[in-house]
Amino acid sequence: MSQVNITWEGNMKFVGTDDSGFKIPMDASAIYGGKNEGVRPMELMLMSLGGCTGIELGHILNKMRVVYNRLDVEVNGTRVEEHPKVFSDIHVVYRLSGENISAEKVNKALQMAEQVYCSVSNMLRKVAEISYSIEINGRVYKYVCVEAVEKSPDKNSGA
Repeated sequence: MSQVNITWEGNMKFVGTDDSGFKIPMDASAIYGGKNEGVRPMELMLMSLGGCTGIELGHILNKMRVVYNRLDVEVNGTRVEEHPKVFSDIHVVYRLSGENISAEKVNKALQMAEQVYCSVSNMLRKVAEISYSIEINGRVYKYVCVEAVEKSPDKNSGA
């Protein structure tokens, strides 16, 4: 089980601490009485998506022996106008640089990262449309998503 603790630090500022002791300050914008002393919780969700898929993508590319010098992730979210102002659309861009990076391998790795291994993307796609694109050395490649095939239950699993 995962646990985080959120501590109020006055006004609208809170600090989240995970079970490893890492801290993230969160605050509201001035319009809500905050002082801009931390990330907004909804932006933190976008960061979680970018971090989760980025970690999984990097891990899979390393296993595929794809060498890259840089891997940056940009996440943009559009929220609905009425409360609760959830994300309706999210777009994630992966920017890689290096020599001889195969777009086909990156596409395959991203497919596994976002569909299978990243819990954040699998959770968020239940409420928002998520799209992806890949840039390698400044060149844009279309992400080709092949829907994951559901595994049939193992006869011996008891499922």
